[in-house]
Amino acid sequence: MTTPDPSLRPAAAAAGPEPAAQWVAKNATGLAALVVGAVGFVVTFMVQDPLWSMPDHRLTVPFFGLALVLAVVSVARRERTLVLPVAGVALAALAMVLGWFLVMAMIVAVAAIVILIMSMVM
Repeated sequence: MTTPDPSLRPAAAAAGPEPAAQWVAKNATGLAALVVGAVGFVVTFMVQDPLWSMPDHRLTVPFFGLALVLAVVSVARRERTLVLPVAGVALAALAMVLGWFLVMAMIVAVAAIVILIMSMVM
């Protein structure tokens, strides 16, 4: 039997997925941006009286600013998971226009239902 060419062998055996503690340490600021954005969205959703009105910017802008700063730090640290800071900033930005977003979501849902019904009928 012949042995395979040593240049074709992997340098080290595959170690498998990295432990959760290492992943959290490598993506800490991105994860923090996601948490800040999610907390800002939930707090805005819970505090706002009529859901279709615009939320108070004294509440939403600090969450957006903090999520944005954490996202920039995450990108500067070259964290590999860019979805986390982008999602955090998106949630914080969505909290700033929560009333508009909910109205638009209802319009899109109704339009989708009408299109579905019309496509089944015709």
